[in-house]
Amino acid sequence: MKNKFSLHPATCFLLLFLLAALLSWTGSIYEWEGVRSLLSDEGLRWLLRTLLDDYILSPVFQAVVCLFFGGGLFLHSGLGDACHRMVSGTRKFSRKEKRGMGLAAVTFLVYVGLCVLLAFGPWNTVRSAIGTLSDSPLADGFWGVCSLGVALPSIVYGFASDSYLDDSDVVEGMAYLYKNRATYFVVLLFITLFFSSLEFSGLTDYAGLPDEVCRGAYLLCCVLFLL
Repeated sequence: MKNKFSLHPATCFLLLFLLAALLSWTGSIYEWEGVRSLLSDEGLRWLLRTLLDDYILSPVFQAVVCLFFGGGLFLHSGLGDACHRMVSGTRKFSRKEKRGMGLAAVTFLVYVGLCVLLAFGPWNTVRSAIGTLSDSPLADGFWGVCSLGVALPSIVYGFASDSYLDDSDVVEGMAYLYKNRATYFVVLLFITLFFSSLEFSGLTDYAGLPDEVCRGAYLLCCVLFLL
């Protein structure tokens, strides 16, 4: 039975945002140095203009959207369960599962080898204009590359082990985590709203908190509620 007094994480961060709004309003009245009110005209304009951009352009949002495709296939295809069983040694594999594991491993190694070859080979396809990995297409698409590296072996395992029969199964796998963890995106919205409001209001600067600490706390909350 659920505790009727328990709050969903999304609700907690909404309440924290409201608390930040109240503190910023108080700070503006008492002229706290550098503090701007979230309940002012300026605060409302900021909220309307930046909330959606802060949410969608968040590095966490982009990474999760990409990784959910590969992670969903990893779990839905049965490869995740097979890896768990292999590590724990709790159950034997069927012939098809063994074949699927072998083909998935080969697919993964070939994919990694191809990525390494493109990254460090004689071609400059995925490197920057000056030949470095920093600020390169490969770096910009890092999360997509990681997701594809998980997705391809999972698809191979799915078809080899007969857990996948056609392309619709692959699509179901790609959507698997979106179906099961959809509430995370709601939580992420309110996490982003809270930390963005702290930055706009100047409350963190007034409290003497370094930007690195705030960014670290933001990333920690995003990862913590993803697990």
